[in-house]
This record gives sequence, structure tokens and C-alpha cells, in this order.
Amino acid sequence: MWIQCKPPTVPSLENFPSMFAKRFTSICITHLIMHRQSWIKRKMQELGIDTPQKAIEFVIINIDYPFTRGMPDDKHIYNAFSGKACYTIIEDYWATAYEVLMTYVLNKKLYGKHGYGDCEDTSLLITSLLRNLNIPAYEVFGTVYRDNQLLGGHGWLIAQLPEDNKWHLIESTLDVPPQYPDGYPEVNPDSNIWTVGSITYKAMFKFNESEFYMWGKSVKEDQFTQYLKFRRRDKERYVKYKAIEEAWRIRVKPLKKRRILGKLRWR
Repeated sequence: MWIQCKPPTVPSLENFPSMFAKRFTSICITHLIMHRQSWIKRKMQELGIDTPQKAIEFVIINIDYPFTRGMPDDKHIYNAFSGKACYTIIEDYWATAYEVLMTYVLNKKLYGKHGYGDCEDTSLLITSLLRNLNIPAYEVFGTVYRDNQLLGGHGWLIAQLPEDNKWHLIESTLDVPPQYPDGYPEVNPDSNIWTVGSITYKAMFKFNESEFYMWGKSVKEDQFTQYLKFRRRDKERYVKYKAIEEAWRIRVKPLKKRRILGKLRWR
């Protein structure tokens, strides 16, 4: 069952070693969605994002997956200089929706390119855009399975779309948006297990800008802490994205720009 809990604090470089930090300063997890909402609303107006369909498709079309040497990479490198000191988060930096949208704004202005974000980042941005349109939606962190085999940790969202007033699962790593809204599978928001084709999405916790829920029989089953233990090798897996691609029958971004080096290294 879903148990509403006090929103946890995302581990920061202030208090944790770089291997475990997800941010540079402490932040409540719900603030990943609400940080600088007035700026996000202003940009939505400038970009003409005024419907749920436009919000979802904007992110899928305009936010690319980050790559390092031909391989998808959820590591963000941040340089904060004091003299010649440089501080870096080694594993996975959880970007706020504002930060992800800003990568698009700056890249578009300076280089004519798309923004960047991994599965967690892009699904957070869609959730934020939908919530600013007053659409019921939750960011979801959890795992993906196929034939009872764990494929890896993952981030996605569920939302109640106004066209049919039903809840749908939205996969933000797709390279092309599915047909709206029928292309996004219907889900039961009271459950935590949702099937899409041959794969199963299993939610560990969900949240929006004001609510946080964990799945379990009691709050002692800390799914948030369990998810924090996932490393890059537990999420950036070829088998996971190949399975998502086959289940949705749409190419996914992490498999889109694979170079020769990546093909040899990433399996």
C-alpha cells in the first residue's frame, strides 16, 4: 500500500561523500519539482506549453540523454572553484526540473542544441510542467523487470490526463512521443506494479511538489534509502533500455546515438 510520509532530504555533498551525494546542498525531495516555479511558469508561456500533450512532448523531443565516450551517463559534473579546488559528485546528480529546463534554454540559445537529462531528470521536468498545468501527476522512482529479472533502477511518472480522466504511465526516455493519450498505458494509481508490453515497472516511492509516498506495509520499509543504493551500473544498463525500447516499440534515447566505442563497452 502507499503510505504518505514526511518528504526526505536528498543526500548532499555537504553531508555525504561524493559517492553517495545526489546534490551539492541539502534539498527536500519535493523541491526537485517546485524549485523556481515562477521561472518555469514564465518559460512555459514563452514556449507555448499550455496543454498536457505539449508538456509531455516538449520534454521527449527537446531533452536529450547525456553521453560520455559513446555511453549514456547520468553523472553530472559541477565545478565550484575556490582557488584551484574543484568539487564533483561521482555518481548520479538529481537535477531539479528548473535545472533540466535551463539546460534546454542555454543550449538552445548558445549552441542551437537540445537540453540534457537522464530518466529521473526528464520525468521530473514533465511532472513539474504537468503540475503547473494543475494536472494530477506523480514522479516515480523504482525498478524495471522482464520475466522476473531485475533490469535496473529507473525514473518515470504517472499522470491523470484530462482527455479520458484516466491515469497513464509516461516514459520520458523515448526518442519519439507515442500517440497521445492512447499511446501511454493506463495504470491504477493505487498500485505500484504496472505492465507495459513485456516489462514491468515497480514503484518504490512517488511524489509531487507537496506529497511523498513510499510503498510498503510500514514506513520502516524505507524504499527511498534502498533506491539511493543504486549506482550507475545499476541504472545505466543496456538490457534495461533495450527492453523498454522493445516494450514500447519506440526507440529510446540511450540507444539512439551509440558510437563504436559505446557498442563495444556497453552491454
